[in-house]
Amino acid sequence: MIDALLAIAGWPQLAFCVLVVFGAYTLRAVAGFGAGVMAIPLLLLVLPLRAVIPVITTLGLAASLSQSVREFRHVDWRGLRRLVLPTLAGVGAGLWLFSSVHPHVLLKAFGAFIIGYALWSFTPRRAGTAAPARLLAPAAGGLGALVATVFGGMAGPFYVVYLNALGLDKTRFRASVSVVLFGLGVLRAAGYGGLGLYDREVLELLALMFPVMGLAMLAGNHLHRRLDERTFKRIVATLLIGSGLLLLFK
Repeated sequence: MIDALLAIAGWPQLAFCVLVVFGAYTLRAVAGFGAGVMAIPLLLLVLPLRAVIPVITTLGLAASLSQSVREFRHVDWRGLRRLVLPTLAGVGAGLWLFSSVHPHVLLKAFGAFIIGYALWSFTPRRAGTAAPARLLAPAAGGLGALVATVFGGMAGPFYVVYLNALGLDKTRFRASVSVVLFGLGVLRAAGYGGLGLYDREVLELLALMFPVMGLAMLAGNHLHRRLDERTFKRIVATLLIGSGLLLLFK
């Protein structure tokens, strides 16, 4: 069943991938985002980029769908409308850049960005951020979609900047970011399919990781219900700092 997959990764590497995916999607269920940010740098240690990108995209698509359906009534649709056009533009630019630009420099810059944002999110801020939110929407949507398309994920922090500016509570935040990432995942998966990335190795890896992701989401949903608002925000910020350091020192 996994003969083709074993050609690119041995059993120890696959066991490592299982642990990474379980941890990343537990955090995804808790925070509503972050699986790609955490999983992609670690998976790239043992798997080629051409396999990591479609796998994380497809797993993220499934995770976003389940969360979006379950928490549909909590989505802040008014805020999300501002992201539609920038996201479409970002996906188009990202597909064009995917096969023509080396990602190293952008990856380092992205790591520095999310560390800076996470540190900023720890500081107290006043309410009344509607105007900044309107200004943030084009950059968050465009850059988030572009980075996610080039690297196969890691759009979450860009959208987090915008959604946090809307002042959403943890339930509305998680529901809204899940809908955003689901729509983005559909666009990216279609683009990657057109580039021929869903080969036999990727399909075998997906068959292995889907049950792992499902168990992780159940564990994360259980943890989410037990968190208060302050703890939730600290987990999100700590997640961003850790993933940023992984990107900077990869």
